[in-house]
Amino acid sequence: MFSPNTPAMYVASVILFLLPWSLLLWACSAAKGSRAALPVWRGRLFQAALLTAAVATVLHMAWNGSWLRSGGSPHGMGAGPGLWQDLGPFLVWSFLGATALAFFGRGKARFLMLAWTASMWAVFQFIYFLQFD
Repeated sequence: MFSPNTPAMYVASVILFLLPWSLLLWACSAAKGSRAALPVWRGRLFQAALLTAAVATVLHMAWNGSWLRSGGSPHGMGAGPGLWQDLGPFLVWSFLGATALAFFGRGKARFLMLAWTASMWAVFQFIYFLQFD
């Protein structure tokens, strides 16, 4: 649909990342406005989940930008060398950490964090799909 190294592909990526960012911000506001108080340790772990999710989202955006700049993978082959290779492990572990820590939340905030997890996976899949010929 889009060539990997075109401005249209970068714009589509930014538009796709609006969903995870909005879910993450909504989860932050839901955690602050929660009526049911969490124990201190559980609240701190959920705050760590929010921070880790923000880091994972930034890493995912940088990873995708580097991956697309290196040529993407329009035919299922590996992209050229680039920063995306170094960011990969940090992206995966921060994503898994944020997802695991999200279970310490309660109610709407936990649901929104789990929706963030699904949206991050969906964005990865959509970007991969969009750059196919």
